Amino acid sequence: MLSIPIIDHPDEVEWFLPPSKSHMIRWIALSSQCSSGTRLIFRGVPGRDIISMADCVEEMGASIQREAGEWKIRGGKGGLNPPKTNLDCGNSATAAKILSFLVACFDSPVVIDGDSSLRKRDFTQLTKSLEDLGCNVSSDRLPLEITGPITGGRTRIDESLSSQTLSGIILASSGLQKQIEVSLFGDAVSRWYRDLTIEICNDCGWSGTLEEEMILSNWEVKTPKKVEIPPEISLFPLSVLFDLLHGTRSLEQDLTSFRSPVLEATSNALSPEKDEVDLRDSSDIITPCAAIMALGTGGEILGAPHARGKESDRITSTVGLLSAFGMGATETDTGLKIPGGQFPSRPRSVFDCDLDHRLAMTAGVLATKVGADLSGYEISGVTHPGFFEMITAGGSRI
Repeated sequence: MLSIPIIDHPDEVEWFLPPSKSHMIRWIALSSQCSSGTRLIFRGVPGRDIISMADCVEEMGASIQREAGEWKIRGGKGGLNPPKTNLDCGNSATAAKILSFLVACFDSPVVIDGDSSLRKRDFTQLTKSLEDLGCNVSSDRLPLEITGPITGGRTRIDESLSSQTLSGIILASSGLQKQIEVSLFGDAVSRWYRDLTIEICNDCGWSGTLEEEMILSNWEVKTPKKVEIPPEISLFPLSVLFDLLHGTRSLEQDLTSFRSPVLEATSNALSPEKDEVDLRDSSDIITPCAAIMALGTGGEILGAPHARGKESDRITSTVGLLSAFGMGATETDTGLKIPGGQFPSRPRSVFDCDLDHRLAMTAGVLATKVGADLSGYEISGVTHPGFFEMITAGGSRI
């Protein structure tokens, strides 16, 4: 358990963002399939989700030299090889789904596993696609054993559920032995992440484009010699919430040059002229956005039914978080309705962060104003190592 004190000097908190795990995990996946070296340059400390991805590709023969602010990655001359042990993805669903398609290109069984939170998540869409393409898969939940190789065929992907299945197929397609067909349907969510995958693959030599009917075949990965990883912008709303509570300006870094739906969604959550915030492409930020809206003029969060399939059911868990801190919100089919003009109060009991890093970090920020006892707060390290040390810098020591 962690007791968070009310911060005495919030102006002393210097907010910083770690490297983007969405970018870095994708670049690790591609760099590990390239025999020439790639330097990933970044600020801050990579979270445990990034570490999990890096550890797994090393198990398959990639080489990673890890230094402060720079990782040097080189794939084996013959490409990736089947690992001699199970691949532990920790808490990262992104890593698990990308790695599932990478190992599906092997002709021997590989087990994909993760922590207790990741084991609860439903991988049905991924396993169905793998089976459509000729693989045998032991389960719809981790741990799952995947026996390849992909032998061709056709699969349909419902983009209204997640963007990660399509991203995994494209990122692993350089290892295909036979051509496959992918058909897309449904109202796509998390489109920014899907488009990021396509953009990065195009930078590495893939000539494909997004189509409702896609044909994927083997291609040669040629990564740039140097890649600069942007900051984890999905954590920006947490700094905004902190500033609303304390009247500070904690994050000095200029993010306007970075493309992300998070910035627009956060701006809408802050705006008294907006009574709806659409999180179709940024459902990850639903919890801090809800808190921001509760402190402000309120409104409705829309377009986020896929938030129920995250580390926790983030619609339900966000209601629980707000309630614990003396605030209210109502669930809808696609998000939340949130009254405005609210203010947090100290939880009466220990708040359980439910193995959800975004829940833990939002609770931590609220606690800097009113205090709280948190359990499971350590999960924040999957995205932001040192987060709690950072936000309590203006108060008592942990």
